[in-house]
Amino acid sequence: MKKIQIMGVLNITPDSFFDGGGQSFKKNPYNIYSRLDNELLEADIIDVGAESSKPGADSICYKEEIDRLSILKDKVSLLKNKVFSIDTYKYDVAKYALENGYSMINDIYAGRYDNRVFELSADWNAPIILMHMKGTPANMQEDTKYESIIDNIMSFFEDRIVEAKSCGVCDSNIILDPGIGFGKKTEDNYLIIKNISKFKKLGFKVLIGLSRKSFLDIDHKILPNDRLEETIAMNSLSAINGADILRVHDVGPCIKALKVIESYIDC
Repeated sequence: MKKIQIMGVLNITPDSFFDGGGQSFKKNPYNIYSRLDNELLEADIIDVGAESSKPGADSICYKEEIDRLSILKDKVSLLKNKVFSIDTYKYDVAKYALENGYSMINDIYAGRYDNRVFELSADWNAPIILMHMKGTPANMQEDTKYESIIDNIMSFFEDRIVEAKSCGVCDSNIILDPGIGFGKKTEDNYLIIKNISKFKKLGFKVLIGLSRKSFLDIDHKILPNDRLEETIAMNSLSAINGADILRVHDVGPCIKALKVIESYIDC
């Protein structure tokens, strides 16, 4: 049976587009603990992010990112049987995470910000997710023109794979993420989902992260809190089209949907 992994999102930020912790999250982190304990423990992977990457978001310094992550340090150490991924592109943050119980790196810059993350992946034998993004979170939606979105992503992946492998990252630790919503038009996101099988031909696992994103709001009326059904629909299509990992905010509902999808795929 094809096993599709679920990556649950845990944002330790005050400004994420869907589930940011609010301005007081550092003073009262118990909502973060509650989300982890009550919503995310069923996930195969828990992806922790301490800097927002929503459109228009500005970066923060690595010290602030580590400070935010520190509220989870004891929880991560207790949950030794869980796979924690660090959603960062900064070397110092990734190093801190790997030294404190994390075992995967999720890099939205795919090593272009600091290719030393590849050295960390190699040294720690840690899987690394290489995501396609045009520009930065602060400006990525200002120019979303491509001659061919799929060819652009394929060329990007080929370049990043070569760089990762040259730094010692083994094939089995490379995961590709075409970057739904990161410098893409709505129709680009649909094309990406339709062409997952093409990305898979490169020989690596493919992760799709579309949970509650704005392209799901086809009538321009639905806020992120009300995009669960749309998320499940598009995640189901992604799974059918070959996705290996789905990055989601709603772990329980997505697991239920996947049970049916996996049965369908294996039929």
